[in-house]
Amino acid sequence: MDSERLVVFLAGGRATRLQGQAAHTPKALQVVGGVPLLDRLTADAARLGFGRFHFALDHLHEPILEHLRDRGVRFTWSLDDVPGGAGTAGALRCARDHLSEEFVVWLADTLPPAGLSGPLLPPPATPAVARMAVSAQVPDVRPNVTVEQGRVIGYDKDTAVGATHVDAGLYAMTHEVLEHIPDGRAHLEQLWPQLAERGLLEADVLTGRFLDIGTPARLAAADREMRAVRHRG
Repeated sequence: MDSERLVVFLAGGRATRLQGQAAHTPKALQVVGGVPLLDRLTADAARLGFGRFHFALDHLHEPILEHLRDRGVRFTWSLDDVPGGAGTAGALRCARDHLSEEFVVWLADTLPPAGLSGPLLPPPATPAVARMAVSAQVPDVRPNVTVEQGRVIGYDKDTAVGATHVDAGLYAMTHEVLEHIPDGRAHLEQLWPQLAERGLLEADVLTGRFLDIGTPARLAAADREMRAVRHRG
């Protein structure tokens, strides 16, 4: 394990797509295969070579902090500075004082393939400021990324005509990415097309089945998958 490499978990969202399931329990503490998602994420991060954890939080952050402390996890944390949430990109702006020169961002509703090995996502090469993990194996998510010669040349979450890959929810970044994030509420899905157009966004194609728990159906599917994995093990 690289004791210095930082992973930033974005875990501040309101999980509106999970409806009542997240009314009192944050998305990061939903149970998947009998284990809180947060425990799976931190274990996977350690397995993939990360030694420093930062949590970008907002909605229902207190139970997340309590859970991490009860588990003895060493971490830093930050809160959004925008009422109602700063968004996935704005959360990085709020965490800027905790960020190293290079770091990996991990959406805290995404589980990587069990067979994925580290080190994960090398830092982007200048002039790029970010590297996106993409996959062709994300259940129930249509392609939204166009990749050409190791770079993302197109990104559209809703209508990516001709896209062949899916944004896997893992990104390597340099501190310079913050220069491209505006004040106020801002989302990564707004940032990616701008970086792609400027040639500043690299792509890393990863194999294996990524699991997104963002909706009740996807959470149930991930739960079944993780229980099957545990049974096979």
